[in-house]
Amino acid sequence: MTLFSIQHKKVVFPLSVSAFLSFFASLGITFFLFIIAPGSIQEFIKTIIAYPSLFFLNFLPIWLLVIFLWCLTNHCIFSITASGIFFALLGIANRFKILLRQDPLMPTDLTLVREAITILQTFDRSFLLFIIGILAAMAIAVLLSLFFFRSQPLTPLYRLIGCAAVIMVSFGTNHVLYANEARYQAYPVEGNIYFQVNHYNSKGLVYSFLHSFNTLQVKKPEGYSASKMATLDNSSAKVDSSVAKPHIIMIMGEAFSDLSINDNLDYTGYIDPLANFKALCQREDAISGHIVVPNFGGGTSNTEYDVLTACPTRYLENTLPSYNFVRKDFDAMPRRLKQIGYDTLAIHPGYSWFYNRLNVYRHLGFDDFITLDSFDPQTQNKGGYISEAVTMDSIINSFEDHIAKSNQPLFSFTVTIQNHGPYENKYNETQKNFDTSVELTAEEENMLYNYFNGMKDVDHEIGRLVEYISSSPEPIVLVYFGDHLPGFSNGMEFFDKLNYDIDINGTLEQQLRVYETPYVIWENTAAAKITPLAKNHANQSPNHFQQISSNYLGAMLIELLGMDGLSPLYDYNNKLRKELPVIANEIFLDAEGNTFQSQTKSQSEEIQLLKYWQYYKLFDENLQSLP
Repeated sequence: MTLFSIQHKKVVFPLSVSAFLSFFASLGITFFLFIIAPGSIQEFIKTIIAYPSLFFLNFLPIWLLVIFLWCLTNHCIFSITASGIFFALLGIANRFKILLRQDPLMPTDLTLVREAITILQTFDRSFLLFIIGILAAMAIAVLLSLFFFRSQPLTPLYRLIGCAAVIMVSFGTNHVLYANEARYQAYPVEGNIYFQVNHYNSKGLVYSFLHSFNTLQVKKPEGYSASKMATLDNSSAKVDSSVAKPHIIMIMGEAFSDLSINDNLDYTGYIDPLANFKALCQREDAISGHIVVPNFGGGTSNTEYDVLTACPTRYLENTLPSYNFVRKDFDAMPRRLKQIGYDTLAIHPGYSWFYNRLNVYRHLGFDDFITLDSFDPQTQNKGGYISEAVTMDSIINSFEDHIAKSNQPLFSFTVTIQNHGPYENKYNETQKNFDTSVELTAEEENMLYNYFNGMKDVDHEIGRLVEYISSSPEPIVLVYFGDHLPGFSNGMEFFDKLNYDIDINGTLEQQLRVYETPYVIWENTAAAKITPLAKNHANQSPNHFQQISSNYLGAMLIELLGMDGLSPLYDYNNKLRKELPVIANEIFLDAEGNTFQSQTKSQSEEIQLLKYWQYYKLFDENLQSLP
């Protein structure tokens, strides 16, 4: 048997050789995905030796795609090339996402291509050229496969039978194998089983990706009843009319963290990147602590959702951003504040379509939304995004405009963006801004110098805002918090090198710190004269504030301002916060500061009720009676 022949200047493979190539090329693609994954290849090899079916579960979809394209196009080499490129792109995307965000590639990420391209444009020129080069090489490979190779043609009948067979096998195996939760959970996981990256590294990208695809829909919680939830809810706010209504300025800082507080970092002779924030937190009239957010290194909108709705993203148990499910008017904090007389404004100096904020903010109850359209990206950017200084100008100027035109209190919510990653050469500054005895590579120094330079800008603007609010005769309450820890391209290496007490596979406390960001609540003198914030703070245990889940933050603010009754859901959150300050799927913190995993029956029922609240608000509640 000849392996190939030359016809019309093309290499032609007989059917038997084409079948052989399709099988072994699929094996090669499978091995490539194992190698490119950021996990330990040695550990994975040990796993598939013990569980050979894991290799089969990752190999089968690749082989089926190769066969399907072969039957569809009648071109085996093209089908191998196209399939290889497709899975290589998935593998590369998975690797970069894990390194940057400690989060694997999910099927829902394919819906965020537009957002990903926007973020990709902020990378340095050399990296972009590298990516363009890879894509160009892949395109050339596809063209070469078409022009220089072909297979002995299949008859139309065989092609039809082949396509139909692949479709039938794909649907059958997906139902029996990939959608099978018990089978997926039965395979061993190296490291913390509640960390999704460990599942991908232990079970393979293809198997885990397809399993995730089968779990995209938000499932109705067991025991849920829409009618029962409707009886617990109340569509109108009932707040004591005598309660003061100060202006509220709430800001979520992009990648805002207190990572600069580290014994291995010395700022002697430099500017402390958190000087103003620390000073604010240390004031007697300030409330500060940490929130436990849903994501690491990304997922900004999930933290927004938690804070503004009092619903926990984590308990959606879905890989989609939580904003994807806000498709109708939602009973959120802006809408409830409007009921008692507030004007509401959202500010985000980014694209209005990013995370669908243009529609989501309207559903949440914001009257106005200031977006990137109100800024000049050419003259007002720093590090690839609208600068902190310009964003702060917008916050202050919009507040000034409001008090000049309206007698109503203002709820202003801002998402900053300047210090978004990546951080390599972000500000084109390599000047040292700290000393350390820890040996760092030039690349690591570059990332940290740039990140802390961005933090220095953030902190400067916090100081400017505090000075403005302090001098204002208007009663103003300020809330500032971070959306997630920064995602560095070297993953978690910084945390190990600089000895942070952060470890996704460590103790329960160390696992929680992967998701902790700082927050502060503070009011000016004018607000202190009319609100019960200080009194309400003093009447509660410090454990109720020091470390809380992000879905509690907005509700906690409402309670501190004496606005009990604004929302039954917010009242419930405040009750639950005093019993379980942190609820993070499988890790909990009680009011005494104890971290644990096993819930009591009563605690489980309380968390289950919060899940009911969330499902009801998202999918079943009718808000036609609300403004």
